[in-house]
Amino acid sequence: MILVRQASIDDASEIGRVHVESWRTTYRDILPDDYLTSLSDVRVAASWADILNYADRSGATYVAESKRHGLIGFVDCGPLRGGKQTRGEISSIYLLSAWQRKGLGRRLLASAARHLAALGYQSLAIWALEANHARGFYEAMGGELADQRQIRFAGAVLDEVCYRWPEIVSLLLADVVAEHARIR
Repeated sequence: MILVRQASIDDASEIGRVHVESWRTTYRDILPDDYLTSLSDVRVAASWADILNYADRSGATYVAESKRHGLIGFVDCGPLRGGKQTRGEISSIYLLSAWQRKGLGRRLLASAARHLAALGYQSLAIWALEANHARGFYEAMGGELADQRQIRFAGAVLDEVCYRWPEIVSLLLADVVAEHARIR
């Protein structure tokens, strides 16, 4: 059984581990190898500790945890950076590759959507690298391709795309329907 719960400061090192492992598999053919090799669980965990320890934070981080395997994924959400006050944003969502395609991404996304909806956010966005295979997941979850841009990262010029859910409630309904079908 997999538990999805809000993260605490005690989860920072495991989130760092999942973050680095996920980046190394997800972005293997997208980002430069030397950049991926240089990623440090300890440095990434320290960044997550700062995020999770920030007292005035309106966002939240949720983790997926297996009793046997520990943390296997996470999602981070908050207000849309530089955008409209009514929009929330998923800034990170990662699952270890062995745990993908099992409904956990949907559960993590729904947890973030519930958090944002409770804060009054009406819509949701997520930016993803155009070459990221997770784009199919965002589309399957009802995300609408809404924007694109180029960014410089790790010495490379990369294309990013933005998916939007004009109404957060659509993600919550999709989660309820999928969970109902799973239980039956």
